[in-house]
Amino acid sequence: MTSARIDLIHELVSSAAADVPGRAAVIGADGAKVTFAEFDRQVESVAAWVGERTKRGDRVAVIADNSASYARLYYGVPRSGRILTLVNQRLSAAEQIGQLSAAEPRLLLGDARYLDALPAVARETPAVREVVTFDDPSWHRAVHEPASSSEPVDPDDPAWLLFTSGSTGPPKGVLHTNRSVTTAVRGTVAGRSVRPGGVYLLPFPMCHVAGYNMLVHHHARSTVLPVASFRADEFAAAVLAHGVTSCSLAPTMLHSLLAHMAATETQLPTLRDVSYGSAAIPADLLRRALDRLDADFHQGYGMTETGGNVTFLGPAEHRAGVDADPSILASAGRPHDEAEVRIAGTGPVGEIMIRGRQVAAAYWPSLEPVTVDGWLPTGDVGRVDAEGRLVVVDRIKDVVITGGENVSSREVEDMLSAHPDVDQVAVVGVADEYWGEAICAVVVVRAGSAPTADDLVTHVRANLTAFKRPRHVLFVAALPLTSNGKVAKDAVRALARAALSGRVG
Repeated sequence: MTSARIDLIHELVSSAAADVPGRAAVIGADGAKVTFAEFDRQVESVAAWVGERTKRGDRVAVIADNSASYARLYYGVPRSGRILTLVNQRLSAAEQIGQLSAAEPRLLLGDARYLDALPAVARETPAVREVVTFDDPSWHRAVHEPASSSEPVDPDDPAWLLFTSGSTGPPKGVLHTNRSVTTAVRGTVAGRSVRPGGVYLLPFPMCHVAGYNMLVHHHARSTVLPVASFRADEFAAAVLAHGVTSCSLAPTMLHSLLAHMAATETQLPTLRDVSYGSAAIPADLLRRALDRLDADFHQGYGMTETGGNVTFLGPAEHRAGVDADPSILASAGRPHDEAEVRIAGTGPVGEIMIRGRQVAAAYWPSLEPVTVDGWLPTGDVGRVDAEGRLVVVDRIKDVVITGGENVSSREVEDMLSAHPDVDQVAVVGVADEYWGEAICAVVVVRAGSAPTADDLVTHVRANLTAFKRPRHVLFVAALPLTSNGKVAKDAVRALARAALSGRVG
């Protein structure tokens, strides 16, 4: 694998094409493989095609499921000097039009099933001059016709415009440069010790920052299999069909996969690396995963504004967390060499601040910097443990202030997750006339279990101080999730407010 430093997104592909031209870069939905040499040519062709239709600095938006065509845009649009705008295909048409109105793209690409649902897009977003679906002959020419010469691009040119997931508030546009994205890629390859070669399965929507994992694995000369959605049975079938060696999963996805494997007695012998993020992993879930999968586990902590992960918790620490010290699993590991992490304030617990070249350039469309005095305020509360690992305590927004006391929702969630009858749980604060906020636990119980609210409250009181006990417990069939597998806390709060309306706290 080449050791040359890469600061341009498209060079992740061209360098791999120089090293391993005949290796598959991407596997399409139909199982067709595209070699790195072919993929590199396609990226150049897409860049030239985009360049003919737009001017430098224009936004080029995409609304689509994960696919090989989406992968070509990841590289081809930045290669053209234009800004790839990633719009969540799972949003409502009105929400999509809102993001398009903010981005003002000149060219809109994607799957017909989504673009056809936007019949008024040209009227609602006047900047759009052309709409092209992936089954249009024009797109076929974009991918397969020989490229004309492309314009030079700079590491500090804007490259991607992503929108935050909206799990804790309205989505915000985040503008990344070639340099910020490639720094995030380099940091992950080193921090996670990504093995070269193999086949990586990407189940997260490519409109989210988690899609950068495709670049990570292309940098490691791996084949990438992007899939349109996550279903445990389809995921397992894809692993078996393509000899998948690594993947990314949210803990909620891992939970579903293990349940499917247990029910069907499925084995996944080729899978050797599983990465996860968005939440710490409960010790019981990790223990079951290690028993069922012969794989190493990796955690990363990052966000849209960092273009990928900043800190990493490795396989040895995961096994130590299961075997000896479960508190290790509450941590998100240590930062890679190109990023700095500090805790704001004078005490051991405070807001997590991040500095490094992978931090985004600005918010869109205001173009206000995402940093304050060079540091990114993450909105997360954390601390650093005695071993130098970052421990994410909670989102600032998810700290419940009840009776004047600050309570981390995650601490209560972790305690409830340890109850044998609890499958999944989300804890939120709800308005309360007496307490200011009251703790509400929204719980999914394990199949065949029927705990009462009193059972769960008693469990918390036996292990945590009294003011941290839930004053409300709601039982639901499933927790609302964002499209990248996170628990949608705003939706949980709305659910709790609706369910508790009229109750006396």
